[in-house]
Amino acid sequence: MYYIWSLIKYKPFLYILTIVLNMLIGFIPLIEGLVIKEFFDIISGNKISVFYPYQLIILIAVISLIHILLMRIYFVKSSSHNFYISTLLRRNMLNSILKRHGGKAIDSLVGQVINSFRDDVSQIQTSIFWISTLIGQIIRAIGAVVILLFIDVKITLTVFIPLVLIIRLAQKLEKNIEENREEGRKATGAVNGAVGEIFESILSIKVSGAKKDLMNNLKTLNEKRNRAMIKDSMLSQIIDSIYNNIINIGTGVILLLGAGAISKGRFTVGDFSIFVYYLASVTDSVESFGNFMVYFKQTKVGYRNILNQINMKENPENLVKHKNIYLDKYPQEEAHNEKDLGKLSLDNELKTLEIKGLTYLYNQSENGIKDINFTLKKGEVLVISGRTGSGKTTLLKSLIGLLPKGEGEIYWNGERVENAKEFFIPPISAYTSQVPNLFSDTVKNNILLGLSEKDVDLDEAIKASVFEKDLEELDNGLDTVIGTKGAKLSGGQMQRVAAARMFVRKPQLLILDDISSALDVETEKLLWTRLLSDDTVSCIVVSNRSSILEKSDRIIVLKDGSIESQGTLNKLLKSSTEFKEVVS
Repeated sequence: MYYIWSLIKYKPFLYILTIVLNMLIGFIPLIEGLVIKEFFDIISGNKISVFYPYQLIILIAVISLIHILLMRIYFVKSSSHNFYISTLLRRNMLNSILKRHGGKAIDSLVGQVINSFRDDVSQIQTSIFWISTLIGQIIRAIGAVVILLFIDVKITLTVFIPLVLIIRLAQKLEKNIEENREEGRKATGAVNGAVGEIFESILSIKVSGAKKDLMNNLKTLNEKRNRAMIKDSMLSQIIDSIYNNIINIGTGVILLLGAGAISKGRFTVGDFSIFVYYLASVTDSVESFGNFMVYFKQTKVGYRNILNQINMKENPENLVKHKNIYLDKYPQEEAHNEKDLGKLSLDNELKTLEIKGLTYLYNQSENGIKDINFTLKKGEVLVISGRTGSGKTTLLKSLIGLLPKGEGEIYWNGERVENAKEFFIPPISAYTSQVPNLFSDTVKNNILLGLSEKDVDLDEAIKASVFEKDLEELDNGLDTVIGTKGAKLSGGQMQRVAAARMFVRKPQLLILDDISSALDVETEKLLWTRLLSDDTVSCIVVSNRSSILEKSDRIIVLKDGSIESQGTLNKLLKSSTEFKEVVS
């Protein structure tokens, strides 16, 4: 209940307004029912009234217009409140992901996380909405039953008690629906996760020729999801048909019981009309209350799913933490890290970067990097070499804060860097991974990524990344949309677009993870020649390729997560057996 109450308190006045509007909307059908009863009693001659029939028709029209007006105001206000709640939840979820180290931001499959952002948030937000709606429905139902009891106790109890029992029986069946729905949801998550993994591994799939096996696996997952969704839909339709026919059944019972009462003169046509009119209100309210109880239990599951998928179990209160949501105005732009706020006293112009005892182990195992020490001076090119799995990428990610360092210190110009993930960003440094992350957008937007074109030298960045000829071959040049994860580009083109994105930001330190692995020999040589033509550029490069090893100032050889040896290319070729085996 804590998180529900906290969300209700987020916009209390707006929520109270929706409750008041719902109560007024609930009262209107009660008034309409009494007016309709009066109308039918007058025209059937069962009652002498101070009103004329046309006056009651006008009154019903006025009440209906008021009802429409209140409903319009209610839906505007409730939609705003719903949007505030769902946006707050998604904002806090995204904030939690962004605050984590980039290399461990999400432990679950991307598809499952997307499901949480969509379905679990919607579940929680809808439960808040239902609470306000239910208050109005309960008031309307209680008022209707009380009025009907005053008219005829026997008929009221005879009609509504069996209907309530039927509704409760149908709601018992809904437990099976929830099981089926959960099964369908898991199947949907598996399909979304598989699709996400395929898009993330397009290069690997092409290289390994695994397209057929992957498509067969995706087909199997979709068939499983199809069976689960059909099972869920069938039971849902059965229960819906029960609910849809309840009012018809109730109307039939009222006709049977009312006929005898009318013949005895203790039941009028107006009484019959108000029974039929209130029947829908009472059954809807009972149904909604039962559904809400089931839905509320599902909401707890949704809340737990978010905590598990987004790794918020240690601080679950952060999910419902109140923050400003800017729906009608832009926020004041804030500095995005400590450097911009002026909290760091570090001299930003690189002179030396010193790493002391840097250690990171995966899941308390022995896999990772251990006790890494080195110093990089301005203008140097340092290459990290080693076998697959030796810890090269882990070293880079630990250095720039994409993974949390277990032990060790990082010094920039002799001053300790306290928060690597916020410090090692442009214009301090820029990092490009071996398989870069590109977006389904144009080449230009993938390079600029939010920067203004007039503030950067886009042409220079494209030239530095040796992408100018490729650009001429693309259908729309810089405005070519490259597809999901850059699927329309080759592996080498993807790497060079990512490199251009890095170069356009003019960082002092370039950190590159084997970005030339998919390039041909000539393009690779030209890339390194252009990149290193500036003597002031400082680079940390992961590679085993001769084109960059020959241009390096120093090479570090990793073995099983530790530094096996380091030195110049000539020195290592003479002294390091491990290095000779790696480059051969």
